[in-house]
Amino acid sequence: MRMSRTRRAIASIAALTAGAAALAGCSATHSGTSTQSTGTPKQGGTARVYQISGTQPTAIFPLLTPVENNTTNAAFEWEMYAPLYFYGANDKITLNSTDSVAQSTAWSADGKSVSITLKSWKWSNGETTTAQDALFYLNLLKANKTDWSGYTPPNAELGADYFPDDVTSASASGQTLTISFDKVYNQTWLQENWISAITPFPLAWDKTSATAAGKCSADAFGSAAAATDCAATYKYLATESTDDKNWASSPLWSVVDAPYKLKSFNATSGAYSVVPDATYSGTDKSYLSEVDYVPYTSDTSMYAALKAGAKSADSLQVGYVPAEDLPKYNASSLQAGNPLASDGYYFSNPINIDLVSFYYLNDGNPTVSALFKQTYFIKALQDTVDQQGVINGIAKGWGYPTYSLIPTLPAGNPISPELQANKTTFDVSAAKALLKANGWDVSTTPATCASAGTGAGECGAGITKGEKAQFGLNYGSGVQSAVTEVNDMVSDASSAGITITPDAMAYSALNNFMAANTSASGGSAWQANWYGSWVYSALPSGEGFLATGSGNNIMSFSDSTLDKLIYNVTVAKDSDQAMYAYENYTATHAIPLILMPNFQNTFAPMAVANGFHIDAGDAFGGFLMQDWYYTQSS
Repeated sequence: MRMSRTRRAIASIAALTAGAAALAGCSATHSGTSTQSTGTPKQGGTARVYQISGTQPTAIFPLLTPVENNTTNAAFEWEMYAPLYFYGANDKITLNSTDSVAQSTAWSADGKSVSITLKSWKWSNGETTTAQDALFYLNLLKANKTDWSGYTPPNAELGADYFPDDVTSASASGQTLTISFDKVYNQTWLQENWISAITPFPLAWDKTSATAAGKCSADAFGSAAAATDCAATYKYLATESTDDKNWASSPLWSVVDAPYKLKSFNATSGAYSVVPDATYSGTDKSYLSEVDYVPYTSDTSMYAALKAGAKSADSLQVGYVPAEDLPKYNASSLQAGNPLASDGYYFSNPINIDLVSFYYLNDGNPTVSALFKQTYFIKALQDTVDQQGVINGIAKGWGYPTYSLIPTLPAGNPISPELQANKTTFDVSAAKALLKANGWDVSTTPATCASAGTGAGECGAGITKGEKAQFGLNYGSGVQSAVTEVNDMVSDASSAGITITPDAMAYSALNNFMAANTSASGGSAWQANWYGSWVYSALPSGEGFLATGSGNNIMSFSDSTLDKLIYNVTVAKDSDQAMYAYENYTATHAIPLILMPNFQNTFAPMAVANGFHIDAGDAFGGFLMQDWYYTQSS
């Protein structure tokens, strides 16, 4: 699985690849009618697709830093730079060999090394994709690992090493990349979550300036020379990646091996266009001649453009209906009540996305960290989130609850029997009683700690007498249903004695604010943050965002027992049993994540122009635009 798949998803963008799922009492397989599967594909045509202003790509170099780490950037890159292994097409979490650069995989008898044969694809500059391109990626990653969003540092107490620290050697010979590891690992975990992170890079990218060639791609893996040379190449590439106004004209980023290349990018508005890569070697080629991403200031302005009609000038081919304008969900007919039917749009079949929805609590914030580390407080706070109420009300049935940190959809994730039986609840009275039982005076809101201490009936470690049960919550602006959901959540928490102070921010500012203000980066300004969801790799283990010190652990969270359970998954012979132990622990301890319903970022139907086809999508949040097309009758 490509590590770049493991992201924090921007809610309004993720809605574009809307995930479908089982509603309460409904099947995950819709029986409703859709026009998307009819008609013979027509070659050519331009598709216009919505995006909300402030959610445009902010990086093009496929070694994302924690600040750059989101589905928008990842999906943008996947269409131009093909990964070694591509998982998730056709709404499944299985390997999609068609879009993968890897041809075959062979493990050694002792299980400590793997040989991967690459397809002989072509880069757009004429280079052949070889194992050296994959080794170039590994060399860059090894030398600059602490800048990578996917990096999890070693845990000496456990003897745990994660990618790429667990790699002892790597070499390239023709089309074959051979990687050796420091011990025998769970091969499913290695391939699906880490080896798949490898994205071959063209040798044309090995530069230290616009005119100076680098040496990184030719260096021996892990050598002193590679450490020096690859630091210089990385510095140049990372700097060029920030120069978004020149992305389309760059001699670096124009070298692609995937279905598309960038035609234009407006650094001010965020609008951009991609066109087919004429030299793409894969069989999954684009039908369309161009895809344009069109920014709107809000979902309200985007919806107004849809209401203008699919035949209007500069009409959208793909948009979505804001929650406040959705009809009530009808499992037997997805088109029932479609408010855009007369405007020339149908509802596409939704897609199951392999994610969980939550908002983050910051264990690194000195004001509220002690509160967030109390298991009873996490439970009480979770009890104030009316997931089914949001689904039935705001979402009008277009959604499903998040019950744990393991996605229930798509099918195939290892979910323990205990976790399946352990459902989150909505019970404000129980939440209030739980606070009271642990030393809080709940006669006023916010509740105050009346009995400080660590004994039974006391507030817990680090909480002082008179301390208030209150915190601030940042969330993204521009989506009205999110505003309504947050306001309802604030009201329900208040009824239990917990005060949440909301603060809406533009998504681009929200991402930067959250990533730049963690204890690891020298700050701790934010207290709670709703930034979308977590899209997993193919195996939903937690090292990428819950292990101590991991690049995506923006919550400054650390739990030695959980670290051990995560490590057990990496070396397990029985992957499912190790996953079950990890999952069960997360359901009963103070994990600083408050589960939210899946609808806005995973379950909103796409509004698609009649005569335009959206194929079964990518379960990990990509777009797979090469499978979109106009039909012959359109």
